[in-house]
Amino acid sequence: MKTRPATCSLPWSGCPGRCPTAGAFARPSDSPHGPLSEPYALHLFGIPADPATAEAVTARQRALAEALPVSGRKPFTFLSPRETAADAFASATLDRLREIKHRHDPHGVIRGNFPVLG
Repeated sequence: MKTRPATCSLPWSGCPGRCPTAGAFARPSDSPHGPLSEPYALHLFGIPADPATAEAVTARQRALAEALPVSGRKPFTFLSPRETAADAFASATLDRLREIKHRHDPHGVIRGNFPVLG
């Protein structure tokens, strides 16, 4: 998850000075992730047709990512295959989720791509 200031000077951003992901996401929450106060989420995606285009796409994505400040937080659903649930949750939250998993699903019937026990 990446963040930017409340006002943005990046000409390509279209930012009117308000955070597009504010509102309900930023309110206090008892969800495992808690409130998402970051002003935006960024996912860069490109399908290059050839190696030259791949280099250009990668360079542009890198430039965009470097131009924006990063908070390091991300929703659980944004994890990459190289990450685990520990990358999305604070350790106290992960401990709570593990306790709930042990209590309600001791045999591991319910599974996910990013198990809280794994």
